[in-house]
Amino acid sequence: MASGAVNAADLTAPVPVVLCGKTLEVGEKVTPMIKPEIEVIHFVNSYEYAKENLGDLIAGRGPKAPSGNVVGSHDYSKPPRAVIFGRAFAPEDVKELNRLFRGSGTPVAWIAGDPSVIPPENPGPGYAEKAADNVKRALNRWKDAGANSEDIVYY
Repeated sequence: MASGAVNAADLTAPVPVVLCGKTLEVGEKVTPMIKPEIEVIHFVNSYEYAKENLGDLIAGRGPKAPSGNVVGSHDYSKPPRAVIFGRAFAPEDVKELNRLFRGSGTPVAWIAGDPSVIPPENPGPGYAEKAADNVKRALNRWKDAGANSEDIVYY
């Protein structure tokens, strides 16, 4: 298969992803909510860690430095097909990471919260579940569009 070509088998459930969020508690809560369609293989909770390790994670090598958390399977046998950002990640950081790491091989979906939508300061019941559903829909839109774009898909 040519470099960058999409292998449909790579997009069957569960799709391996890197989940990026600012707090471990959110990562622990969201990870089971996006199953079974999505398998979090690694959780990143800082821009600095992402900048240092995303290249290796996308290449399927695992991180240079351990994450220090147990969120995700830590199974790096299949490279991630998506990098998913929670709303706490600054939009400019998401854009910069996309710029740095897009085009590294097989196309990866870059999924992030729409910066024009301000999340509630104190999210109520059902907020995390709704966010998980929105992430799944964004990944499906990317897949339905051919799974080749590395532009940021907003939820």
